[in-house]
Amino acid sequence: MSRLLPVPVLALLALSLPAATFAPRPAVAAVDGNTILRAADKRASAFEDQSYEAVMEVYKRGTKQKTLRFHMTMKGLDKQLIVFTAPGDVAGMKILMQDADTLYVYSPEFKKVRRIAAHMQNQGFLGSEFTYEDMTHTLLAPRFDAKFVGKKGSETTLVLTPKQGTHSTYAKLEVVIDARFGGVTKIRYFDTAGNVVREQIREDWKKVGGVPMPMRITMRNLKTGNETVIRLQNVRVNQGVTDELFSRRTLMRG
Repeated sequence: MSRLLPVPVLALLALSLPAATFAPRPAVAAVDGNTILRAADKRASAFEDQSYEAVMEVYKRGTKQKTLRFHMTMKGLDKQLIVFTAPGDVAGMKILMQDADTLYVYSPEFKKVRRIAAHMQNQGFLGSEFTYEDMTHTLLAPRFDAKFVGKKGSETTLVLTPKQGTHSTYAKLEVVIDARFGGVTKIRYFDTAGNVVREQIREDWKKVGGVPMPMRITMRNLKTGNETVIRLQNVRVNQGVTDELFSRRTLMRG
């Protein structure tokens, strides 16, 4: 039967051991959420430009209400042009983002261009769960500060809060980055009361030009249960798109 050593003996043993035995372990460097977020942004910015056709399905209470089609062209991630092609009542509508603070909408019915003010960017367009503000979230690091909150398997979770001077509808975002794809696979949106009100899921990842991209993006309204699904098709990259495309003159062209 083992016996506990008396305290004086323990003390003597302690004195006889090398000092290194009791030296504090080096502190593990804190994981920098901002570094992780910048790396994810960099991977998302792999192409000089990209374009694709998209089908957008709008669901209300689990039932598909309508299907819309549009063409998206991007230079980098901060210049975007969306042109709706179907159905007929929205064909010709265009949304232009020149940068994260400058968005315009062209209405073919009135043949007019209007700028979307910052406080109006949280509005959904064409009955969908996507908003104009969502267009500005292609690059996250310039607009949010990131804090690392955990890692499970291949997934790293960050909590993002708006940088000072940045307009945001949400008090914070919870972002999941999956190392298998090197990109964001989930975003949860929190209101000022701390409630999660929306959730975006990016899935069906496929390689384009050697880089994984999500081909299906779902936005869910967690208050109503409604959701909108965007499916990408015919993705093309590095076609030499110029800045001239992202102008108000482009919006007025037929």
